Amino acid sequence: MGKRLVDPNKLCMGCMTELQWPGMPCPKCGFDVKRYKKPKNSLPLYEILNGKYLLGKVLGIGGFGITYIAWDFYQAKRVCVKEYFPREIAMRNFSGHSYSEQLSVSLCCNTETYTQHLDKIQSAYMKGLEAYIQEASNLSRYYLMPGIVSIRDFFYGNATAYIVMEYIDGIDMKKYATLRGGRLRPEEVLSLLKDVLKALQAVHFDNIIHRDISPDNIMLTRKDMHAILIDFGAARNYGNSENAPILLKHGYAPVEQYKKDGNQGPWTDVYSMCASMYYLMTGVRLPASIKRREHDTVQRLQAMGVPISDEQDLAICKGLSIEPQDRYQSIGELFWDLYHE
Repeated sequence: MGKRLVDPNKLCMGCMTELQWPGMPCPKCGFDVKRYKKPKNSLPLYEILNGKYLLGKVLGIGGFGITYIAWDFYQAKRVCVKEYFPREIAMRNFSGHSYSEQLSVSLCCNTETYTQHLDKIQSAYMKGLEAYIQEASNLSRYYLMPGIVSIRDFFYGNATAYIVMEYIDGIDMKKYATLRGGRLRPEEVLSLLKDVLKALQAVHFDNIIHRDISPDNIMLTRKDMHAILIDFGAARNYGNSENAPILLKHGYAPVEQYKKDGNQGPWTDVYSMCASMYYLMTGVRLPASIKRREHDTVQRLQAMGVPISDEQDLAICKGLSIEPQDRYQSIGELFWDLYHE
């Protein structure tokens, strides 16, 4: 039996629930299409991509892209669509002569500096675009693997590219920790992140590093409390990260991410993962790693009052080593010292 067709006008653009009356506020999530203010550079509500994805509201805007809730007409289910949109160099051309031109991405070149370096900007944009699709292709192999977001589709359009991912009904771990008083028990953190670490190790085997791990990029499903690592928009092959723009989260990014030619690899994600664990167990975000290099004030977890074993404390401490060579060189090494598996 096929999927039931849904009238797009009856879908809530905030949660994709079917509404009884089009245009009315959603009784489930409260979204009101009449009050929605489209974020700058984002695509409009009800836009259809690739002939089958109906876009709803913007879920988030990061340094590398814009994420929308969407409806997959073919599968009749909610999905997330992430648009490649490096905000430092891209803009939406709303002065185009046709509707399709308005949706296309153009590059910022309205100043003398940008104009002089337009060729370099275009080259960087295209390399990033190609890498974006390549990493989506690589990550699609991990479809339905526990601990990592499932990629369903990817395609070019509007002078940019799109990745279609599963929609995760849940809460990110940063918000979850806040709701639980700001600190989680170490045994809970380690239990929740076990599958994420396994998935990350598998991804590393294919020479892909995430480069943007933080508590707000790890979702907990509302139904069964499974942790899922999301947002691979910054992912790169770690043998080819020299063209990656420097976009990072202070407190989670290691020192090598602060330089365009920094030696990035699995050890880069090791630092970010351990920094995330540290935050979830203490409620304290680490100082920027480059500041730690000048004067390190980070204390061990036990000194912060966290009831964790000596061995696990030392493992996370090693993962937080400032210099890359002093950290674990693989997630597998970290995993063994944390779980002995």
